[in-house]
Amino acid sequence: MNLKKTVAIAAAAGALTAVALPAMAFENEFHGTSRLRYFISNYENGGGGNPLAQVDAAKPLSGVGAVTGNRTDALRVNNYFEQRTRIFYTAKASDDLMLKTGFEIDSVFGDKAQSATTGAATPAGTGRNMGGALESDTVNLETKWVYLQFKIPSTPVTVLAGIQPFKDSLKGIFADFDAAGIVTSTKLGGATLNAGYFRGYDQSYFATAPRGMDNWQVGAIEGKFALSKDANLAAVYYILDDNRAIDGVARAVYGTDFQAHVLGLAGDFKMGPLTLSGFGAYQGGIIKDYNLVTRGNAYLNAFAYNVAAKAAVGPGSLKTAFLFTSGNDNGDIRDGHLKGWVGTSQFQNNAWASTAGTSTYNESGLFLLNRNAAAGTGTTDAAIVYNPGNGTNPTTMQGLYLLTMGYDAKLGSKAYFNTNLGFAWSARTNAIKPINLATGRQNNTNFMGTEVNMETGYKMYDNLTFSLQAAYVFLGNYYKGTSCYGSATAARFPQDPYTLRTSLIFNY
Repeated sequence: MNLKKTVAIAAAAGALTAVALPAMAFENEFHGTSRLRYFISNYENGGGGNPLAQVDAAKPLSGVGAVTGNRTDALRVNNYFEQRTRIFYTAKASDDLMLKTGFEIDSVFGDKAQSATTGAATPAGTGRNMGGALESDTVNLETKWVYLQFKIPSTPVTVLAGIQPFKDSLKGIFADFDAAGIVTSTKLGGATLNAGYFRGYDQSYFATAPRGMDNWQVGAIEGKFALSKDANLAAVYYILDDNRAIDGVARAVYGTDFQAHVLGLAGDFKMGPLTLSGFGAYQGGIIKDYNLVTRGNAYLNAFAYNVAAKAAVGPGSLKTAFLFTSGNDNGDIRDGHLKGWVGTSQFQNNAWASTAGTSTYNESGLFLLNRNAAAGTGTTDAAIVYNPGNGTNPTTMQGLYLLTMGYDAKLGSKAYFNTNLGFAWSARTNAIKPINLATGRQNNTNFMGTEVNMETGYKMYDNLTFSLQAAYVFLGNYYKGTSCYGSATAARFPQDPYTLRTSLIFNY
């Protein structure tokens, strides 16, 4: 074969390839974020949760079995670095068919690496949230999302199938999580109907049980209506069912079957520079075999509502918001008529995770008083009110009044400044409220504290921003006398929490 024929054949093959490729080509989309934060705080300690919740009058003040929360009048100042990187990849066949994935890498400087875990009887160097120690090498790539998104041909129905994000239309106070599930979204003019099912846990992985019979699962139906270009309304129903057949003493809290039903209305309205939003929700449910002795049932009747306003003022936005969730008192717990708002905070293997971030409220702008994932975006979030129910399990949800206000300003094209003020009260009093160690009783007030904070940032490059955050919480008399150093006669206030954070944020 001579050179001319070879060139001609190669050219023809190239042309055919060019014609054929568009029919099978995929668009590969990458984006993500990476944040490095440095903390100086007497409250945030790299472990998350609520350090003040450790206060316990029944535990010794020092020695064996001591609870560090009893000495929160002498909190140590922590300093640490935290790193989080999220990588999102989409394989796009067309606008009607794509695979979406998300991955995450987390670590704290000096944590664990390679095959050695400090303090562990059996060294282990693999797992989530590690790899920041010397020599670094470890396995720490978390799967966040993996789901198909496709439109059913010749219909207005879009399907999302796989591990995916989900947030309720009640600003996340019931469900805000990543989970394996299937969601359909049907758009008809100005109306959208969403229906979803998520399976959080299958008890067969933790006990001898038939696969798919004893599950923690969530169902969702949402009707969303665009009344105009400036007004939207949503009517929603959610169900949480935990039928993992809990037995033994844990039944006193969880029962043998837990169900919660949520009905709600939500909406937003824009009028010139002013935007109003809010929701109202009722939660009913049952905890079967709630009482270990009588095997009676407990019943859930809870409420939540929110109003918020935001207006363009000067170089930024002035905002305010109010959140209420109902709570339990000791009589409710004793009688089995529970009124505390419950979110999707269950954990694996029949445990209730009071510090699980699966129900949130991100509208406050606060850093320490209210867990606000939008202000954190890290792995070590610490907050006094960690979940919207303001408790640790269905019986101890205190409920919450949370009033916040703030101002977000743009300072030219590269800088910004935000500031927020917030006040929190527990709605009811129950056993979770700490004891005043001097009086031996709970304090009369339910005022938990006041937070003032600020954040400023500067865009060093289009994709790189430096930020500084600072917050201080003035604890309320809810905590009066709940910390003790040495003896009960020296009962005093816990130390007011504060934090200072610097961040480098890379978005692409």
